[in-house]
Amino acid sequence: MERVRFDRALLLVGAVALAGCVASDPVSMDTAGAAPTGCRVTYVADGDTVHLACPATGEVKARLLGFDTPEIYSPRCARELAAGNQATAVLRRVLRSGPITAARFEGNDRYGRELVRLEVGGEDLAQTMIASGYALPYSGGRHPDWCSLL
Repeated sequence: MERVRFDRALLLVGAVALAGCVASDPVSMDTAGAAPTGCRVTYVADGDTVHLACPATGEVKARLLGFDTPEIYSPRCARELAAGNQATAVLRRVLRSGPITAARFEGNDRYGRELVRLEVGGEDLAQTMIASGYALPYSGGRHPDWCSLL
């Protein structure tokens, strides 16, 4: 497991080095097409936090479940900030690639955000982000120490 995390962290560092930094300012957006759930992303705050507008809930700030990405608002080192910007850019691309086909709300976190599992175009968003190399599996507890992994 540690080897897999290390390999993914190396992949992430390489991608950041090749792609350069992405502006850290969040950008408002809508997902592509009409989502069968009726949900759409109106704003991407970072690699694992979005604003969702759904018929049943209205617009809410949501923490996406199943994965964690490096921080952009309180990074512990410059490498984490650069990687967090890349993760945010990847999340935006994935969300634009297809409609939200499932949104499962699973309560709230300590910051009042809705906890949500999403599928985009029929694919689990967490698995897509993890496969991209810009996220690690996460199911609660302590967040990864991105500065030591990158």
